Amino acid sequence: MKQRDYETLRQHLATNLKKFRREHALSQERLSFEAELDRTYVSQIERSLGNPSLLVIAALATALGKDVCELLSAPPPRQRAK
Repeated sequence: MKQRDYETLRQHLATNLKKFRREHALSQERLSFEAELDRTYVSQIERSLGNPSLLVIAALATALGKDVCELLSAPPPRQRAK
């Protein structure tokens, strides 16, 4: 995989993680508690700064009731406001 591909995956993860967390009305602090991670690390992941391991991604997916694939897949394109 090229570096650019990894960056794309990190961006997908960041976008999806924030979206799913908000859909579940969870704060970063609550999600980090549920996933047994530090809140600042969750923040880094949501800003596409962290480079989480597969175990961390799995913990986040479990805490959100999602599949790992859902966190890493390309998010749907944004809808423009009319």
